Amino acid sequence: MQAPTLEIGPITLRQLEPKDAEGLETSFRDPALIRLLGLPGARDAKFLRGLIDSATRDPGALYMAIDLDDRLVGYTFMDQIDWGHRHAIETGILVSDPRFWGTGLGRAAFGRLLMHAFDDLSLHRASLGVLEENVRAIRSYEALGFQSEGMRREALLLAAGWVDTVMMGLLAPELNRIAVAEGTERLEVFIQTLDG
Repeated sequence: MQAPTLEIGPITLRQLEPKDAEGLETSFRDPALIRLLGLPGARDAKFLRGLIDSATRDPGALYMAIDLDDRLVGYTFMDQIDWGHRHAIETGILVSDPRFWGTGLGRAAFGRLLMHAFDDLSLHRASLGVLEENVRAIRSYEALGFQSEGMRREALLLAAGWVDTVMMGLLAPELNRIAVAEGTERLEVFIQTLDG
């Protein structure tokens, strides 16, 4: 599915393109990030290009690059969109630059995508699965209004063994738009400290 360009504060969300694979490849080779994403192993740029190309042609997928000052810093997505039931079954975000973890960037970017999904695409529900140990992500999702809906026991087989995932869901009226704005404000303050 072709994505529009969306903005929130200093963040621009745009269609993720195959050429972005090189900018994301480092993240998909980082053992800590690979684990948090629940992947069985590293992914190279060729694999990522194929994934992005496939998602662009899929009417049930929306993958958006996150740019900050024209620099790719991650992506956010909705996949397996069930248009009949107005439900994005798989959603999520990756902030690929660790310097921006905990700055509000992820919350603002993912929140903006959710606003687009609910306001412009008329979706009613978004779901996601997250590793039980990824407490930072769970807190961020909860701040946006996601609620825990259960646990998938031993859902993923990673290098260290089987791990559980927390299943979370969000209904359109539950989106905490104030938390999206707070994430944007926190990011802007962080950027000011970087600029000196």
